[in-house]
Amino acid sequence: MASSWVTITHAAVAMALLLMQFGFPARSKPVSTDPNNCLNLMPELKCCPDRNPKKIVDFKLQPQSSPLRVRRPAHALDTEEAQKYERATALMRALPDNHPWNFVQQANTHCAYCSGSHRQLGLNISFEIHGSWHFFTWHRAYLYFYERILGKLINDTTFALPFWNWDDPSGMSIPPIYRDNSSSLSNPTRYLIGLKFIDLGGCEGNNTVESLPMQRQCNLQVMHRQFIAGFNSSSLFYGSPYRAGDNSFPGGGAIESSPHSSVHRFTSSDMSIVTRAARDPIFFAHHANIDRLWAIWESIPGNGSKVFNDKDFLEASFLFWDENMQLVRIMVRDVIDTRKLGYVYEQVPLPWMNLKTVVEEVGSEDVTVAMGEDDSRKGEVKFPLVLSSQVSVHVGRKVGAKGEKLVVSDIELDGRDHVWFKVYVGRVGGGRVEAGCFIHMERRANERINMATKLQIGITQFIEEIGADGDDWVVVTLVPTVGRNKVTVGGVSIV
Repeated sequence: MASSWVTITHAAVAMALLLMQFGFPARSKPVSTDPNNCLNLMPELKCCPDRNPKKIVDFKLQPQSSPLRVRRPAHALDTEEAQKYERATALMRALPDNHPWNFVQQANTHCAYCSGSHRQLGLNISFEIHGSWHFFTWHRAYLYFYERILGKLINDTTFALPFWNWDDPSGMSIPPIYRDNSSSLSNPTRYLIGLKFIDLGGCEGNNTVESLPMQRQCNLQVMHRQFIAGFNSSSLFYGSPYRAGDNSFPGGGAIESSPHSSVHRFTSSDMSIVTRAARDPIFFAHHANIDRLWAIWESIPGNGSKVFNDKDFLEASFLFWDENMQLVRIMVRDVIDTRKLGYVYEQVPLPWMNLKTVVEEVGSEDVTVAMGEDDSRKGEVKFPLVLSSQVSVHVGRKVGAKGEKLVVSDIELDGRDHVWFKVYVGRVGGGRVEAGCFIHMERRANERINMATKLQIGITQFIEEIGADGDDWVVVTLVPTVGRNKVTVGGVSIV
């Protein structure tokens, strides 16, 4: 029976694609979790749930009869708030190993959705929540249920997760509540440098009294840059569409690469490996801040209307255990508004919002090659190319076009590798700005994970800042930082 269903579903997907080719409307294809098909791909790390679902209930928003829960900065929690959080996590850790609320089982929920273990409903292909428009939505649902389970364990309906406020200088190090090795919130194998400073993306230093102010200012520049890179459209901020039958990693949004992946990397240990990341309690404070950035982006005038109004986006669904020991199916449309979910974020300063972008002088080590039919130097480099060293290309643009996007296409790598390269946009013969980056976090697997994706960056403001508004060409520079020779790039264009 199961094999017949898979055959029918494949046929349905093929028919939908055929209809689209001939101009007929295809049926919607929201991606959903198959509750009966999860594969443990790594013997040493079993991510799939221990319990087979007997019943699945559809999520229903709770009536707002009580005040909204307020998520506060982790470094600013008072003693009572910190003790509640630590006690709830200790109770979660003490549950039986196979209990759905057990801390490791909760961590495995993340692992199953980021390792290829979960399958798409009716299709024997992986359901991956990173590198697509479901990065923000899945994590918001995950934190929602995790928060409510912690509150249930201490019988406190007002309990709210803290957020790690690493986008403000006061929060640019591991918060004190996570530092006590005797606490349930501890992970003693973290990178010790994180006790002084967390790098949001290329802001390394020696963490001295003299260098930390410069490092923190660099972090603020990263935040400013990444918001600009993802500001113009839904696809730039959320990531690319991901529908039933699609391969994983169609392309993530700007925030997912940095600061998201950078914080994972510099916290190190479990946090630096996607499949183990949620085994560190600080993961949840980190992702609460990512969720907060989504809420901030939507609150900017005009951005609220840019949320995808696409059935395949809104009707995608995930499975989680809730605070009533029910396996719940929740849809993306249920998580768009935090207030309807019963929580808000404490408002704190945004020192990065209105910074001026730093324009750099171009170094003499830059290697410029050319692209374009009318350029005599065409052919000095050929795509695809293995990114083994810094490379610059002349890329044509349409002067006066609005909402220009830089696309680094056909990025191919082994998903087990940690890869990071920076992307600069410069004026021919002039300065340049760092416009964004591509960061892929390490995954654990026994066999190669063939990954093909793309990077999109909004560059309209960057073009203005380097004074290239009227230029037909700009220079795009790719700089490998981690994983040289481990990534292939298929092309660079501006659309």
